[in-house]
Amino acid sequence: MAPVEEQQQTASAQTTTVTAPSTSTTSHEEIYEHHEEHKNRRVIAIAIDASKHSDYCFQYAMDNIVTKDDQVCLLNVRPLSQLMSPFTSPYADISDWVEKLEAEAKEDSHRLLKSYGSRVLKRRIACRASALRGDPRDELVAKVNELKATCLIIGSRGMGQFKRAMLGSVSDYCIHHANCPVLVVRERSA
Repeated sequence: MAPVEEQQQTASAQTTTVTAPSTSTTSHEEIYEHHEEHKNRRVIAIAIDASKHSDYCFQYAMDNIVTKDDQVCLLNVRPLSQLMSPFTSPYADISDWVEKLEAEAKEDSHRLLKSYGSRVLKRRIACRASALRGDPRDELVAKVNELKATCLIIGSRGMGQFKRAMLGSVSDYCIHHANCPVLVVRERSA
């Protein structure tokens, strides 16, 4: 099965959405895809979401790490929708509701990536943006390894030790499993 591809011409860059054929429960959509290849170009992956921690991380990376010669790869992961909850009947047909939630989450993810991507492109820096779907830990590590990224830059939500131990930390997982250095950016406390 071949990937589905949609193209839309924008003022500053070509936007390509590529949905990989589904071989697992996850899919990746390329929102910005940079076609120019440079062997000596650093690939800087930046994980983003809609949080203030992520925005600070992005701004820090752009101001302190990324250079004009780099390629920025923006990564956003949306979780898989839960089909069942404790409040639904096993006989209830919620497929329409789940499809609506999936479509809204996909649209939000693409909008977020385009927003951050336009900020990268305004600086005249090469940019790719990928919308991922699944567990953020697994998806970020898999994509960073696939990209052969020079480094991954990820924000810290500032969880305490107990909460981090109970929920698990995406950044901690990436530090231990990614095949590249991982920079965790934490906002300075006032």
